[in-house]
Amino acid sequence: MFKFFVRFFIVVVISLCLAYQLVDKGLGKLFKPTVDEIAYQSLRGQLYELHQRLDAVAPAQRETVMREQITPHYGLGLRLLRGDQVKLTAGEPKQLEYQGFVMRDEYNTHLAPLPGEPAQWLELRLPGEGVVDTVLTWSLWTFLTVMVGVGLLAFWALPMWRDMDRLRNAAVRMGQGELGMRVQLSGITGVRHVGESFNYMAGRIAALIENQRSLTNAVSHELRTPLARLSFEVDLLDRSGLPPQHARVLRDMRADISELESMVAELLVYARLERPTDETVQQETVDTRDWLGEALAQVAHQADARNVRCVVADGHPPHVDLNPRYMSRALLNLVQNAVRYARGRIDIALTRCPQGGFELIVDDDGPGIPAADRNRIFEPFIRLDESRDRGTGGAGLGLAIVQRVAASHQGTIQVLDSPLGGARFVLRWAARAGRQESLHFRAGPSKNGARRADSSATDSPRTRTP
Repeated sequence: MFKFFVRFFIVVVISLCLAYQLVDKGLGKLFKPTVDEIAYQSLRGQLYELHQRLDAVAPAQRETVMREQITPHYGLGLRLLRGDQVKLTAGEPKQLEYQGFVMRDEYNTHLAPLPGEPAQWLELRLPGEGVVDTVLTWSLWTFLTVMVGVGLLAFWALPMWRDMDRLRNAAVRMGQGELGMRVQLSGITGVRHVGESFNYMAGRIAALIENQRSLTNAVSHELRTPLARLSFEVDLLDRSGLPPQHARVLRDMRADISELESMVAELLVYARLERPTDETVQQETVDTRDWLGEALAQVAHQADARNVRCVVADGHPPHVDLNPRYMSRALLNLVQNAVRYARGRIDIALTRCPQGGFELIVDDDGPGIPAADRNRIFEPFIRLDESRDRGTGGAGLGLAIVQRVAASHQGTIQVLDSPLGGARFVLRWAARAGRQESLHFRAGPSKNGARRADSSATDSPRTRTP
């Protein structure tokens, strides 16, 4: 805002100077005949008197007469010029014929011809501006500039700054999830209509998000009933003694129902995280070993099935501040994501950040994620591989949920290259005040490799890098 005010102030000052020059030159040209007449009437008496005293004196004696008899009694600058020292411009002969003398330098210099040979001219120069006049002029301009700056600052720049700051804060808070945020701007700066447009836009966005959230919740809840019925009916079919060749079809149906139930559960979690509540953002102090153990126990069978070894680095803090429900979901999604595409090893580390808060790192030795796709994978329903098989298919909500959990903890999620050769997911979040624990992270060995990219920890595919 300060830079904007300085630029605007400079523009205003330059505009004032240009306007002054324009008005001065324009009015001077418009009223030039009147000003010429006033200047002529002001000096014609003195020039007449000087002619009376010098015309009768021989040209050779005029210098002495002026120095001894005339100059000491005049406040004007008087000087004799030779005829070859005066060159009349195009309009000056007419002025000389009409007035009897020539006016130059914005009426500060006057030239009158004297009779006799050699030809002589009498130069009459008005007193110029002294040091005092110059200082006063510049002081006046400086004072005017300062007053203009103070007026702009007090009556326009400061109200503008306050209104723009309110608008910026409202936009930031709305981006953080406060959809009821509105602004009230003053009418002094002329940006009230911007605030009104912002309020209208915020209302529309809040309404659309609320409708979308309500629809998601409603659809997700309504889907649970037919899914439960389908699961019950499949169990009944399995117990009714169907031929053995139908067993594989029933297994596939159960897998499909399980996949749908998982998708519905993720939709509900994502909808709840879309507008965090106090229950969502409330943190507790939990035992780190128990928290990591419970989350890894849920994915142990998947890791064993793929022959992937999960290693938790030593040196993690004994306790950690988080929301157990949602941060456990984020950890589970990250580890499941790594298990799905790891070749044989996953490293998990929890450390305290030097600037405060905690940092969870999940490394794997899989194919990796292309740099161009590392931001896209956190968008909901974004899939970098269009396959839909049971091994890699799904809705693509896993990493989107991780990002929402990080945001609800005032944190961030980031994808980097892993020392193991695959992808490294770094989840950072703020800790509650008053926690002073120092942590240490021991990195695993480095390998080379490429990786696929997905947008879900549980059901989205990755595409192999070239």
